[in-house]
Amino acid sequence: MNLVNIKSYIASYKENFELVNHQELYKWKAVKQFQDHWDIDAPDFHAMLSESLSLTFNLLDSGNYFPKRMLTQYSNDHPELIRGYFRELYNEENDINERIETFKTNLTNLNENYDAINDYQDHRAIIVYLALRFPDRYYFYKQRMFKSFIEKIDYDYKSIAGRIENISQYHYLCDIIKYELSQDQQLLRLHNHRLTENCYIDTDLNILTQDFIYAVVVHLPTIENNAVEEVIIPEINIETVSSSEIQVSISNVGFTPSTTNHIQNNIENKRLGSLGELFVFQYEKEQLINLNHPNLAERVSHDAVNIGDGLGYDIISIDIEENVKYIEVKTTKGNANTVFYITRTEMERSKIEKENYYLYRVYNFNENTSKGNIQIIRGDISSLCQEPVNFKVKMK
Repeated sequence: MNLVNIKSYIASYKENFELVNHQELYKWKAVKQFQDHWDIDAPDFHAMLSESLSLTFNLLDSGNYFPKRMLTQYSNDHPELIRGYFRELYNEENDINERIETFKTNLTNLNENYDAINDYQDHRAIIVYLALRFPDRYYFYKQRMFKSFIEKIDYDYKSIAGRIENISQYHYLCDIIKYELSQDQQLLRLHNHRLTENCYIDTDLNILTQDFIYAVVVHLPTIENNAVEEVIIPEINIETVSSSEIQVSISNVGFTPSTTNHIQNNIENKRLGSLGELFVFQYEKEQLINLNHPNLAERVSHDAVNIGDGLGYDIISIDIEENVKYIEVKTTKGNANTVFYITRTEMERSKIEKENYYLYRVYNFNENTSKGNIQIIRGDISSLCQEPVNFKVKMK
C-alpha cells in the first residue's frame, strides 16, 4: 500500500473540498435522519422505516438499483418479519459476516413471493443499513468503489464482486485511511465547518473516510505513481531463530502509579499492527513470486482480516514444498528487544501448530516505506510467555 500516494490524494481532496462537499453532504444528513427516527419497537414499523431511510438517496436507490424501494415494500407487507430481520442484523454480539449473510438470505427467500427478479439486498445495501445504525463502527461501501480505490493506492487485494471478505478487507483499509485523515488538522477544520445542524456530527470520521475514498475514485484526478516523491527503501534484514533459542527477562511487579492514555495507545498499536501485517503479507507473496512460484503466492491469505480475530495467527502462507505456515505478526517502530504481548490464543495455536508456527517480529518499522526488519521466531512460543499481565475472570 502506497501511503505517500494516499497523502497526495488527501492534499487533492482538500483542494477540491468545496466541489466534493457540495455533491456528497447528503450522506451526513441521511445518517442524522436515520438516527432521529429509527425505533425498532415502533408500532408502525413500515412508516418508521420509510421515514428513517427517506434521505438516503443514492446510498440505496440509483439508476437500476432499488434496495430501499424493495425493502419498504417488504416492510409494508410483512412488517414483523422485517422487524425481526433487523433485530438480528443489529445484534452486535454476533459475528458480522453471519449477520450480513443471514439478512441477505432472508430477503432473497422472501422475494420469491414477489414478481421482482432482484431483491437488491446485496452487501452494499446491508452495509448502508449497518452504517446508518452504527456510524461509528461501519463505513458506507460499494464494491466497485473499493476495487477502483485499491488499484489507485496499490493495495494488494483482489476485490471480486459478491465475496463477503470484501467487507472485512474494506473496513480494515478504512481504519488505516481514517488515521491518516485524522492527523490532518486543516482537513478536520474543513470537515467540521461543513456540518450543519441537520447533519450527523461525525466525530469518529467514518463517513469522512468513505467520502474521501469515494472522492478519490469519482471526483479527484488520478495521481500517477511516478508523480509521487520517490522513497529510498532500505534493505530488509531477516533473521530466523527457534523459539527455544530466545531468552526472556522477567521484571518485578511494581506499584508505581502512572497516567497512561490507553485509548490512544490502543489506536496507535492497532494501526501499526495493521501496517505490519500488510508488510508481512506482501513480503510472503513476493518471496514466492521471486522463487518462481506465483501459483503458491496466490494462496497466501490475510486470515485475520478475511476470517477475523481470535485465530491465534494473522496470515496463512506456504513454502515451496507446499507446507502451511501460520504467521503471527508483532510490529514496533523500536528495536527487536521492544516489549510485545502474546495472547493465550496465539500461544495455544503455536503449541498445536508448533512445526508450522512462525512469529514475525517486525521491528524498526518505517511508515514512509511501509517496511521494517524481521526476526522470525519458529515453533511453540509458550517458552516466551513467562510474565502474565492480565487474567480472565468469569463469575458463576
